[in-house]
Amino acid sequence: MVRALSAALLLAASASAATPASFESIVDGVRAQVQALRADSAKAAAANLGAQLDNLTWGLQDAAQNFDQRRNDLRMLMSRVDAFVPGRPQDPSLGWDLQLFTQGLDTAAQNARYRLGDLSTLSSQIPGKDPSLAASAQRLADAASAFQSGVHWFVFDEGFDTADLERAGYFQQEMDLDRDSRDLDQSSQALLGAAQALLAKVR
Repeated sequence: MVRALSAALLLAASASAATPASFESIVDGVRAQVQALRADSAKAAAANLGAQLDNLTWGLQDAAQNFDQRRNDLRMLMSRVDAFVPGRPQDPSLGWDLQLFTQGLDTAAQNARYRLGDLSTLSSQIPGKDPSLAASAQRLADAASAFQSGVHWFVFDEGFDTADLERAGYFQQEMDLDRDSRDLDQSSQALLGAAQALLAKVR
């Protein structure tokens, strides 16, 4: 009898193992796999966005540091402009040096516009709150603030130089300097606002 009971249990176990899975269990399994894939995809996407935000941050940090040097370069150039005395020979290389400086400033203004476009694109790819991006967004906001501050003080200094450049006859350089300074001032403020909005969005 014991042998018969054992045989019956073995037969039942075998029959149970051979029974195909129910439709509901198959659906549950597929759903679990899809959810796992989505979770992995979301993590990969967040990591990629975080890397892009960090790249943008490094670019802004570098640009902010460059503006400290630009302020010093502008002071040196303006000291040469201020040495101008009507009726005396002018510094023969000053006009060229001023042109090179404004060309560099024009490039900086273009880069600021490009970064603003990149930031807008990245922000549009982030649907909403995402704590995994908060640290990168905070670093970006800090870098944007430093960049805006550097541009602000540069523009402040530049505002005092307009009359001296005109007095010395460097009208084109003055117009280029004023145009790029205003462009940078607007872009830096827009970058700071966009970075702060992104930080609030992901928090």
